[in-house]
Amino acid sequence: MPVIKSVEMKNKNDMKHFFSLLMVLSVLTIQAQPTWTLDACINYALEHNLDMKKSGLAMQQAEYQFQSSRYAWLPKISAHAGEYLGFGQSPSYTGVYIPDNSSSSSFGANVSLPLFQGLNLYHTAKADALNLQAAQKDKEAAIINLKLNVMAFYMQVLYSKEKLEMASEQVKLSELQLDKTRQLFENGRLTESDVYESKAQLANDKANLTQAQAERDLSLLNLTQLLELENDKDFDVVTPDTFFEGLDLHLFSPQATIEQALLHQPVMEAARLRLQKMHYELKASKAAWYPNLDFYASYSNGHYRYFSDAYPYTPIAEQLKRNSRTQVGVSLNIPIFNGMQTKYRVKMSESAIADSQLELENAEKSLRKEIRQAYCNAEAARQKMEAMENSKEASRIAYEYAQAGFEMGKKTLLELNETKTRYQKAQSDLLQARYEYMYRCKIIGFYRNMD
Repeated sequence: MPVIKSVEMKNKNDMKHFFSLLMVLSVLTIQAQPTWTLDACINYALEHNLDMKKSGLAMQQAEYQFQSSRYAWLPKISAHAGEYLGFGQSPSYTGVYIPDNSSSSSFGANVSLPLFQGLNLYHTAKADALNLQAAQKDKEAAIINLKLNVMAFYMQVLYSKEKLEMASEQVKLSELQLDKTRQLFENGRLTESDVYESKAQLANDKANLTQAQAERDLSLLNLTQLLELENDKDFDVVTPDTFFEGLDLHLFSPQATIEQALLHQPVMEAARLRLQKMHYELKASKAAWYPNLDFYASYSNGHYRYFSDAYPYTPIAEQLKRNSRTQVGVSLNIPIFNGMQTKYRVKMSESAIADSQLELENAEKSLRKEIRQAYCNAEAARQKMEAMENSKEASRIAYEYAQAGFEMGKKTLLELNETKTRYQKAQSDLLQARYEYMYRCKIIGFYRNMD
């Protein structure tokens, strides 16, 4: 019996150690759940976002088009072979038709090489090369837009998390206030209505906490949807110590930013490249007015066999020697009249150039407007942030005085709660103003290629 008891005790101790180990592992697993940095979110979005995939496919198609026109200079080589049955009059290798049924085989090869196409191939290849470069700039612009969107959604998550933390702190303060109000009521210094007023304030703060939790969850959902993240369970982001190095707006004038953006923004570079492409397409259209010179070469051979014995059969080797034929030459095609097709293709190309020029001017105008608006918005956000900092500080001091006055009986609970509500709003407004200012500065940074 003692042995059995000792074994049971040992098993119990082992089970205790086992469950303790499970608890430790579960805690470590919870703590080890990965959180996403801004760079991690951007990198994942660049790889999985559908708009980025579409942009990559568009660039791939432009690459294929360029390669197709690039290799149009190469010769075209083809081969042919056939087996034929003839009934009645049948041809012979001498070219004379014989009144007999026959079978024949033929094979050969052709080579053609464009020598001069009015520089059509050259101009088309140049146009497609510029189109490929424009597609690359389009992808760079898409990357910038995606980074800005990810950053905006990321900052919204951070803002909602901080707002949730503030709401949680307000609930704790209201709970403490309710306990203090009850003590003062029991001591006869406050009425029962003050206790219910504190309860109502606590209920309101809990409702705000629930709303803040819903906003936090929604902001996380929006970010995961932008990232095209399939498994969004336990998704969370890192709150960095320094999310953004502040940009001093006074270091750069809007005009300097505009000049730099006009030169280096991918959208502008793509518009200029497409305008150049249009000029080469015009030259390619005009090439149809020039003669075309092509080189060609061909080789053909055949074999004939008659069904009857009326004609002697020549061995295959001998026939192949006799029937062999090789041709080499050049062909010149001079356009004279093609129903005005070339003329109006040229007109359409000239119209496309004018339209592309207007698009470039419109893009420059839009960019100037966007940058000036970005500076105005950033400056307004900075002023708002400074005003909210003053408002928060004043609201904090007012709340501290109201709390002290309430404890001394000089302020009512209603007045205290009103002061507290104003302080809460000032905190929330300041938090929102800070994130708005950081985002506006980041936009200006992207215009200045400060990635």
